[in-house]
Amino acid sequence: MNIKYRADELEEAFEKARQLCINGHVPPVDYVLHEFTSISNDTMNRYLKWAEEMEDGKREPDPEVIRGAAAIKKWQEFKTFWWVTLGVNNEKLQSMAIFNLKQPCNGGYTDKPVGAVGNVEIVINTQGVGDKAFK
Repeated sequence: MNIKYRADELEEAFEKARQLCINGHVPPVDYVLHEFTSISNDTMNRYLKWAEEMEDGKREPDPEVIRGAAAIKKWQEFKTFWWVTLGVNNEKLQSMAIFNLKQPCNGGYTDKPVGAVGNVEIVINTQGVGDKAFK
């Protein structure tokens, strides 16, 4: 396991990126992180995978990786928050905000119910309706 960044470096980079997005009205895309570090999506995914393996007991716990993964999750939550806030605060930008929220990197939200596909049984109880309703 090659840890490229210490947790405090990740936390500092994410905080700087967050402040840039808030103060500079810059959308929170992962490229913003390249302004402060050379962290890539692959590196972020690797930290998240390692942290998950540590939680599952498949890997020896490493506090640096766990803190780094927590910083990455916080960045991901901020991105979702930013797009939701944009849509709520500006009617003209709601479509763009919704489109961005549907992207996997911003939460992957869906406006269609995700469920089992198959036959559906509908039961209609006509008790108490009366004879006239069906004549």
